[in-house]
Amino acid sequence: MSGDDAASAAAPVFVRLGGHAFMAAVDGVAPLNVGLVVGAHHAVLVDPGSADGDVEPLLAAVAAITEAPLTVVCTHGHADHTGAVPTLAARGAEIIAHRDAGVAEATRTVGDEPLRLDLGGVVVHVEHLGRGHTAADLVIGVAGGEDSGEAAGDEVPDVLFCGDLVREGTDPRFRDSYPQDWVRTLGRIRAAAGEGAIVVPGHGRPVDAEFVAAMRRRMQQGHQLSRDAIREAVGDATKAIPIIPYGPEESRELITRMRSGH
Repeated sequence: MSGDDAASAAAPVFVRLGGHAFMAAVDGVAPLNVGLVVGAHHAVLVDPGSADGDVEPLLAAVAAITEAPLTVVCTHGHADHTGAVPTLAARGAEIIAHRDAGVAEATRTVGDEPLRLDLGGVVVHVEHLGRGHTAADLVIGVAGGEDSGEAAGDEVPDVLFCGDLVREGTDPRFRDSYPQDWVRTLGRIRAAAGEGAIVVPGHGRPVDAEFVAAMRRRMQQGHQLSRDAIREAVGDATKAIPIIPYGPEESRELITRMRSGH
């Protein structure tokens, strides 16, 4: 499995985040957050989970909320987020992913230009704000709905699904990352979130814009310390691991990724 911890799709329970957006934490070593956005005519499922779990409980949980036609959006290509995609594609779901995410089943792809989906009373924007956790991360912004305080036409996001660009409770994973770009991308997420949006990480509890700002500052510090260690080390830059603000494994991944030119 590439990138992150595997998750099981057993018995998900969707909870309302606000407006027409829902989230279910799918059990696993680091539970995966599956998003659901429901409009009057269509629904979007964000990151359906791994192939290890049974997709039937997930679909049953979705059906308990909506029977609208379903579009699946993948925040990036790691298997713990996309493993269930082939099953859903075989059942007729539209699949959206970044053009470089390696999601073979994608029927629509996103590049530099954002994609706007009108679900009926709620608008979803699918956008690549920059490289970070991978080269092909997408952020899904949800606007509209009676609880949002904004009309659908205003399209100010009240919920942002960010995949593994944002991570709560555990350190970010750097194996396929672009650390310097990631710092900038977190700044764009912070700006998009404004002061009131709910930010849904790929793993962990929903957070706010200030959490994203703090994550950006910490990553900037980690990037600077790693860059200094690589420049100054005669031999092994991993001697800097104790002072990098992440766990040993994540710090080693960060240094390795930066030494390879990313």
